[in-house]
Amino acid sequence: MTHLDVSNIVFLPVESIWADPNFNCRGHIAPIDVVDLSKDIESHGLQQPISVKPVTNDEKTKSGCEYKVITGHRRHKAFQVLQRETIPCVVNTLIKDMDALVLNLTENLHRKDLNIMQEAKALERLKLAGFSVPQVAVQLSKSTTWVHIRYLLLELPDVIKEAAAAGYINQVQIKELHSLGDYGKQIEAAKSIKQAKARGEKAPRVTRPKRDMFKRKPRDVDDLFYMQDHIQDAIGNNFGTRCLAWAAGEINDLELYRDIQTIADKVGLTYEVPYKEEKR
Repeated sequence: MTHLDVSNIVFLPVESIWADPNFNCRGHIAPIDVVDLSKDIESHGLQQPISVKPVTNDEKTKSGCEYKVITGHRRHKAFQVLQRETIPCVVNTLIKDMDALVLNLTENLHRKDLNIMQEAKALERLKLAGFSVPQVAVQLSKSTTWVHIRYLLLELPDVIKEAAAAGYINQVQIKELHSLGDYGKQIEAAKSIKQAKARGEKAPRVTRPKRDMFKRKPRDVDDLFYMQDHIQDAIGNNFGTRCLAWAAGEINDLELYRDIQTIADKVGLTYEVPYKEEKR
């Protein structure tokens, strides 16, 4: 039995809708991936319509379809498996391509069963489109650290991406491997980590390149996260790590002002936030 709100839903032919695997952050979905979902839809009906948008002229030439799935690729595949002729849809005629991509990614991230490489691959188009780490973090309601690590993973050799997808390489190791710079060194270090994990041993730490401790220079995001990690490992989180998080775009001005206020109150100093908080 279905419980759909049909007020803004149209029933479109399943075959008129293109499920583009290059658009979907999960990539290609095979029939075996939706066996359980198909059974559930067969027994209880579809609980949520898929969202689609009209295809562009180029997309129509490529796919032969009239519409493209934004969210609901697994549901669309399940309807194909069930050989249903039509599927409930919400058609969005105004959404821009990049907004559609963000919507697809956001829905899938809420499911929390993507591996880190799938998440990184989903961010790739945003990265190539010039979206900065802070911009993507705001769009997806994620921390800049979360986005930054997946951006770094996209720049590593394919063999390391595969190891990360399989769970052999964790997020800290992704940052460490990226810091090596050289592909050969990255692959060798990742191989050692993977072999240690397969033997049930503690993974070796990646040796970072030597840093010039006497050189003064503007710092990039990698430098900020490196120093933040170093401080956290040595003495734990503190006001210093919060300042680095602010510099990296991980927290906003108001959050740092509130930290200053808390510290000032503890030591009996008078402090006022530079401007009044605006209601949101």
